[in-house]
Amino acid sequence: MLKSLTSVFVAIFLLTSLIAFSANVVTVTVNAAAILKTLPNTAFGLNVAVWDRPTLLNKKLPLLLKALNVDILRYPGGSTSDKYDWKSNSMVTGWHLYPQENNFDNFMKLVHEIDAQALITVNYGTGSPKKAAAWVKYANVEHNYNVKYWEIGNEVYGDGFYGPDWESDFHKLKGPQAYAENFIKYAKAMKAIDPDIKIGAVLTCPYTKMWHPSWNETVLRMAGKYMDFVVIHWYAVKGKKVTDSAILNSTDKIPRILAQLKADIRKFAGSSENGIQIFITETNSTLHNGLPTTTLVNALFLVNDYMSWLQGGAMNVDWWDLYNRGAVGKTTVKLYGNPKYGDFALLSNGLVKGKNVNVLPVNTPFPDYYGYMMLKYFVKPGDDMIGSYSSCKTLNVYASKRSNERVALMIVNTSPNISYKVQLKFEGFEPQSIAQEYTYGMGNGVGGAMTSIDKKDISLSTPLEVRPYSINVVVIKSQRIIKIFGPQVFQTTRVERSTISPKQIETVQANFTNRFGTLPNAVIVLEIYNSSGQMVGQKIVKNVNLNVNQPYTVVWDWKAPNVTDTYTVKSFVFGRYMIRTFSSSNNAAKFVVEK
Repeated sequence: MLKSLTSVFVAIFLLTSLIAFSANVVTVTVNAAAILKTLPNTAFGLNVAVWDRPTLLNKKLPLLLKALNVDILRYPGGSTSDKYDWKSNSMVTGWHLYPQENNFDNFMKLVHEIDAQALITVNYGTGSPKKAAAWVKYANVEHNYNVKYWEIGNEVYGDGFYGPDWESDFHKLKGPQAYAENFIKYAKAMKAIDPDIKIGAVLTCPYTKMWHPSWNETVLRMAGKYMDFVVIHWYAVKGKKVTDSAILNSTDKIPRILAQLKADIRKFAGSSENGIQIFITETNSTLHNGLPTTTLVNALFLVNDYMSWLQGGAMNVDWWDLYNRGAVGKTTVKLYGNPKYGDFALLSNGLVKGKNVNVLPVNTPFPDYYGYMMLKYFVKPGDDMIGSYSSCKTLNVYASKRSNERVALMIVNTSPNISYKVQLKFEGFEPQSIAQEYTYGMGNGVGGAMTSIDKKDISLSTPLEVRPYSINVVVIKSQRIIKIFGPQVFQTTRVERSTISPKQIETVQANFTNRFGTLPNAVIVLEIYNSSGQMVGQKIVKNVNLNVNQPYTVVWDWKAPNVTDTYTVKSFVFGRYMIRTFSSSNNAAKFVVEK
C-alpha cells in the first residue's frame, strides 16, 4: 500500500513538474529576411545640463560615457533651456550663473571627446530668433562645431495657455498659433546662417495628460514645411502609487503613441514620417515618486523604452538624464529592491534631498546605466532591425542583423518570479551552435541588480534559460553566408482594400511565379507588421512545389485589430528548412486601419 501511494505521489510530482516546465517554455521567432528599419546614427541620446555637478569636465565622465556608445548629448537641460543665455552661461536675468565648466564650449568638448553629436534646445521662452541665430553662427561658422540638430524651446505647451504653468514664456501671445508663427521666424533666422542644420518643433505627446490635439494640428499645419523633426517628451507612469508592473507594462503604449504621431504628420503636415522625423528628447519611467528609478526595474524599462521607440520609427531617444539629484520618497506600494530614494540619473552625483539615507558616491552607476550599456551589445547605428516574435507576453524581444551577417537577439523578461526556457526559431538564417550571451539582472548590487554585466559563450543546442527580471542579449554567427537567391521566384502581392475599419477582414492575395527551375517543398510566409515594427499576423504555407512558370497563389483573410495604424505586408519564399531565402518583399503591400 505504501509503495502504491509513493508511486502515485511520484507520478503526481512528475506530472506537476512537466506541466510547470511546459508552461514556461517559450518560442521566439526571428525572421532575418524581414527588414524593419536601419538604426540611425542619432538613435541613443542622453540629456546633460548646465547645472550638473560633478561638472561636465570631471575626469571620469568621458570613459563612463564612452562605455555606453552614446550617439547624442542634449543640452542645456529641460525647462532651463527656455530661460538660458548661452553667451553668459546664466539665466537671462543674469542673476544666476551656472558652473563655467558646464558652458557651451566645455559641453562641445565633451561631445567631441566621446565621438557623439550635439542636440541643442534654443531659448524660445525668453530668447529670440536673433539670439538663436547667433548661437548657430558661434557654433557652426566661428567654431566649426558642426551642431546639426536644434529644437525650438522645451515644453512650450506648459506656458500657461492650457492651465499648467511650468515653462518660462515671455511672449505676449501664447498657444499653438503663436508658437507656430514664432517657430517659423526662428527656423528662417537659424537656417539663414547654416542651411544644413535640422530644426525640431515641440509637440504634445498623444495619449498622455499633456496631449493637446489642437496644439499638434495647428503647429503641423502652420509650420510643417519649416521643420525637419518633431519633439515629444514621455514620462511613462504618473501618480504617487507607482508600481513595478505599471512601469514595465507602460511601454506597450508606445506603438499607439507613434501611430497617432505619424498619422498627424501625414494628415496635417502633408509629409510622411520619413520627411519629418520623430525625436523623443526626454524620457524616463516616472516623474512622481521616483523611487523605482534607482532599481533594476528601471533598467528593464529603459531597454524596452529605447527599443520600442526606435523599432517603431523614432530617430532619437534621449534619457533623462546623466546627473540629477536624489530625493527621499515614501510609498505604500512594495517595490523591488526596496529603494530608499529615487534619482532620474544614470550616475549618482552624491546628493539627495531628504534625511536618513546613505547616498551613493559620485559617479556610481545606477542600474539603468547598465541597462543603457546592454543596448550597445545588441545593436549599433547602421544595423538592421529585423522581425521577431515572442509567444509570451512578459518576454519582450527585439532582433537585429549586422553587416557581418551576425544576428543579435535581445530578450527582456519582465516577470519578477518566472524563468523561461526559450526555444529559438530562425527564418532566413542558419545559426552556428555557439553564441555569445550578455546578461544583466537580479543581484546584490544597487537596486537589487547585478554589479556588472555577465558575458559568456552558450550552446544553442538547448533552449536558452532566461531568468526573472533580466536583460539578455545573444549574438549569433551565421553557419554560412546565405544570400537571397534570385531573381528566381517573382512575386506580386495586393490587398483588397487600401483602407479598412477596425475588426474588418482584409484579404491579402500573393502570387508567386518560379522562372528558373523547380523549387520543391518551399515554404511561403506572409507577415503583417504595424508601423512600430511589431508582427501582428503570420500565415505559413508549407510543402509548396513551385514549378517553372506555374503561378502559385496564397489568399489570406486577416482580421484587423481595433487599432488605427498603417500596416505592411511582408512576403517571403524560403527553402524546405526555412534557411535559404528565394524571394523577399519587405513592402509587398500596405493598408490603413482607420476608425
